[in-house]
Amino acid sequence: MPTISTNFDKSSFHPIIFLRRATALSVIGLVAGCAGQHVTETGFLPNYGAMQHTPGHSDDLIYVAPQLAQSRYDKVMVAPVAWRPVKGAAHLTPAQIDRMSTAFRDDIVKALSPHYTIIDGSDCGDCAGVIKVAAAITDLRRSQWYYNAVPMVVGMGAAAAGGMAPPIPPPAPGGASEELMATDARTGDVLVEVATYNNGMPWNFMGQWLPYGHAKRAFSLSSKLLATELTKANAQVAAAN
Repeated sequence: MPTISTNFDKSSFHPIIFLRRATALSVIGLVAGCAGQHVTETGFLPNYGAMQHTPGHSDDLIYVAPQLAQSRYDKVMVAPVAWRPVKGAAHLTPAQIDRMSTAFRDDIVKALSPHYTIIDGSDCGDCAGVIKVAAAITDLRRSQWYYNAVPMVVGMGAAAAGGMAPPIPPPAPGGASEELMATDARTGDVLVEVATYNNGMPWNFMGQWLPYGHAKRAFSLSSKLLATELTKANAQVAAAN
């Protein structure tokens, strides 16, 4: 019976060649996997022409109405999150849409609740001092661990061997694009508009494995961005008084 050698010839192992081959596999995964997220214009927001990149958010589009800094708001009502997919967006089942929309709305409430009283439901009475928030998921991609595993294993292998190699971006990290709008609940005037997105990051290891880990991180970041724009204006009102 022929024997199979189990000896490993270390002299035949070259970490750079191994890294290049692993990177090639990752590129194949990228082609077969998902495209990155980007800022979208789906028609969900009414005034894209007035939105601009800001110094702290050069990849996002943001509009803040001048009258927001002269207004006082202390309550917020958050509408159910919509699914408004751009052309080429991934197909989601109704159950997935419901789960992701609920997760996004929960993040919006979490980001705003330290600053405003949250009104449950759709009735705000005369709506004085109330902000209405509406948001849409415009694209969403799930992480695909079977593509992301290769660069993660390469990185861990290089570290174990004592080598230094640049991190390989995950080829199928997932992520989400969102559009958000805050309006005066009484007048309907637009106060803030945000179009933003976030892709998975190489250092977020759990996000490479969990199907919607990076998408949910995108929800959290966009919710915090909206809260920041609203509360900056509220801080200006408080300072003026």
